[in-house]
Amino acid sequence: MGFAARTLVEAVLGPAAIVDPDGRVLVANNRWRESEQDGPLHAPEGSGLTASVPGCAAHAGMINAVRTLTPGTPPVVLRCRCAASGQHTVRISHLETDCGDHRRLVTTEQRVVGPVDTNADDAAARAKSQFLALLGHEIRTPVTAVVGMVDLLRALPLQQDVREVVDGVHRSTHALKHLTDDLLDLARLETGRLNLERRPVALRPLLEGILEPLQQQARSKGILLLAALSPDMPATVLGDEGRLRQVLTSVVGNAVKFTEHGEVVITAAREGDGTYVLSVSDTGPGMDDQDRARVFAPFVQADSSAARRHEGAGLGLALAARLVHRMDGDIDVTSELGKGSEFRIRLPLEGAKVRKADGERPLAGRRIGVIAPSPRSVQALCWLLETAGAEAKPTVLADVVVRRHDVDTVLWVDDSHDPEANRRVDTIIEAVGPTGRALMISTTDPRTGIVRKPGVLTAPLVLRRLVAALNLERTGVRGAPITVPKLAGGRVLLAEDNDINRNVFRRMIELLGGECDAVGDGAAAAEAVLGDRPYDVVLMDLQMPGTDGLEATRIIRAAGNATPILALTATALHGDKERCLAAGMTGHLSKPITLPELRAALQPYLSGEAPVVEEADAEAEPEAAEGPAPCVDLGKLRDLEEQLDDRSLVVTTVNTFLSQLDERRSALSEALRRRDRNALRATAHTLKSSSALLGADPLASACARVEQLAIAEAGEQELATEVAEVERAVAGAVQAMNSYLADAGRAG
Repeated sequence: MGFAARTLVEAVLGPAAIVDPDGRVLVANNRWRESEQDGPLHAPEGSGLTASVPGCAAHAGMINAVRTLTPGTPPVVLRCRCAASGQHTVRISHLETDCGDHRRLVTTEQRVVGPVDTNADDAAARAKSQFLALLGHEIRTPVTAVVGMVDLLRALPLQQDVREVVDGVHRSTHALKHLTDDLLDLARLETGRLNLERRPVALRPLLEGILEPLQQQARSKGILLLAALSPDMPATVLGDEGRLRQVLTSVVGNAVKFTEHGEVVITAAREGDGTYVLSVSDTGPGMDDQDRARVFAPFVQADSSAARRHEGAGLGLALAARLVHRMDGDIDVTSELGKGSEFRIRLPLEGAKVRKADGERPLAGRRIGVIAPSPRSVQALCWLLETAGAEAKPTVLADVVVRRHDVDTVLWVDDSHDPEANRRVDTIIEAVGPTGRALMISTTDPRTGIVRKPGVLTAPLVLRRLVAALNLERTGVRGAPITVPKLAGGRVLLAEDNDINRNVFRRMIELLGGECDAVGDGAAAAEAVLGDRPYDVVLMDLQMPGTDGLEATRIIRAAGNATPILALTATALHGDKERCLAAGMTGHLSKPITLPELRAALQPYLSGEAPVVEEADAEAEPEAAEGPAPCVDLGKLRDLEEQLDDRSLVVTTVNTFLSQLDERRSALSEALRRRDRNALRATAHTLKSSSALLGADPLASACARVEQLAIAEAGEQELATEVAEVERAVAGAVQAMNSYLADAGRAG
C-alpha cells in the first residue's frame, strides 16, 4: 500500500483502516490496533475480515456496516455495552480513494464512552447548520460589494466588448454566490430545515432563464443548447420556482461543463396523470456503471483524479438529487461511455389556476422544415415552432436540396465558423426560392464566424427571438445599458459596517435618485434616526460591531419612532426574517442585492406608495392565484417596433416614458392634495395617452377613470381611491417595462 496510505490513516484522530471491497484490512493506524483491547472481533467464516479488526464482541453489525457502506450513505451508528468500555456509541463513516489499480474504502471508528445522548445528533446538526450559515455570511459580504459594483457598471452605456467582460464578471460572482448557497442548502437538507414554497411557476421563462448564463460557455465549445416544452404542457405549474431552477441549473450546468461537442437538450413533457418529466440529455463522455452509481454522492466527480479536466466541488448533482427527493420526485441517469448521458427528473406537479393570456400564434400557417443533429434536438425545435403555431416538419439537407419538401421555411443547425457553412447557406437559399425563408442556428458566435449572410441566430434559442427572426422582426442591439429608472427622491439612512458595501450601496441609492447618509454601526444608526433629520427609510445591516442591527431597531422602536427599517443581511440562518420582524423591522433583504432589487425595495418609501409590511406567518394561497392581467402588452411594443422599423427608437421612447413617470405621478398627487381638478384631469389625460401608446393598458385605464371623475367633479375620497389605483398600476408597468428593456439589451 505504501507510505501515502499509512500517512492517510495515521492522520485520522480515531481508529482508521483501509480495507478492500471484501472487507479485508490492508493498512491500519495504531489507534485501530490499540482498540483491540476491548476484545478482538471474531469475524464469521467467509466474511473476508481479518482478526485485526477491532470492536467489542457485541458489534456483530460492524461487519455488515463495513461491507455495505457506499459513497454518499450516512455514517452507521452502532450502540452497545461491553465489559471494557461500558455503554458507548460507535460511528463508522466512509470515504473513498484510489490506491494503485483497485478501489479501496477508508473506514473510521469513533467511540463515545458514557451514556448515549439521544439529542447529540440534533445538536451536532444544528451546530453544523449554524457554522455553515455564518461561513456563508463571511463569503457573501465581499460578494455583495462585487455584485453591487457590477450592477452599477451594467447601468451605464458600454461598448459591446466591455459589456461582455462586465457580464462575465456578473456571471462569475453569481456563480460564487450559488456555490455558497449550495453548501447552506445541503446543510439544511441534512438537518431537515429546508422548506418549500408552492406558488405558480411559469415553465418557459424558467427554462430560458437557465440557458442564458450558459450561452458563452456553449458557444465557445460549439454546443447546440436547446430547451423546449411539449406543446401539451401547462404554461404554469404549482411548485417552488427557486428550487426547480436550482435543480435544473445544476443538471444543465453539469451537462454543458462535461460536453465538449455536440448538443445539450432540455425538454419537459407529461408522463401520466400529475407527473412531469424534465429531461437533460447531452453528447458528453458518458459514464460507466460504477460512476453512475455514485454520481449523486456529495463531493464526488466521475473523474476524481488530480489531472481531471473539470473543476468543481461535486455538490451540484448531490444537492439536485436531494432537492428532487424533497419535492417527492425522483431523478435517475442513463449513460454509456462515449455516447453521452440523459438525466430524467420526475416530479408530481399540478397545473396552476391562472388566467390565460390571449393566445398568440405568431407563426400560424407557416410550414417549417427542421434540420438538426439528433432526434432529440429535432424534437425540441419542432416543439418550439409548434408552440408558436407553426407546422414543423423534420427533414434532411438532401431532401431540401432536391426540393422534396412542402415547406416555406427551412430552419437548420450549423457552425458559422465552418468553411463549408457558406456553401450550405447558398444551397438552402437557392432551394427555398425567392418566396421562401432560410434561417440558420449557429452553435458558435456568428460575429466572429465566416458566414456573412442574413438570417443567422445563435444558440441558445428563446422562443421570442426565434419568432422574431422567422418573421423578419428587428431584435435590437446588444450593449444597451441595463436601465433602472429613478425614484421620486427621498432621504435614506444606510447602516453598514463594511466600507466597500457602504460606498456601493450609497452610489446605488444616489443613482436611483435618493439622498443617502451612511453610518458604520447600530449605535450611530439609532442616534441618526432619533435625531433632528427625518429619513424616509433605513437600510440596516444586521451584523455590526457594538450595537447590531436588531438592537438598534429595538432602541428606535422603544423611542416611539416609526421610520420604516429594512434589514440587510448576508446570513442565511433559519428564522432570520422572523427575528427581524419581531424586532420591529419593516422588511428583509438578502445580500447580494442587485440595482433593480434595491429599487423595488425602496420604491414604496421613496415614491409615495403605501408600504407593505411583511408578515412572518403569511403564506400564499396558490389555489386563489388567478394571475393579474399583463401590466404592459408587449405585443403593442413589438407592433410599434415593426411599424417604425426601429427597435432602438422604441427602447428610447420607453426609457423617456419611465424617466418622466415620477414627475407625472408627483403632479397627480399634488393636484389631488390641492384639490385642483383641472390639473388632475390634464395630468391624468397626458399619462393616459402615453401609457396606451406603449401598451400599459391597466395604467391607461386607471388614468382614464381619474380623468372622468375629475370632469364629473367626484368626491375627494373617490378621487383619492382612483389615484391610488394609478399608483398600483404604475408599479406594475415599471416592472414590465424594465423587463422589456433588459430583454432589448440582451437581444442581438
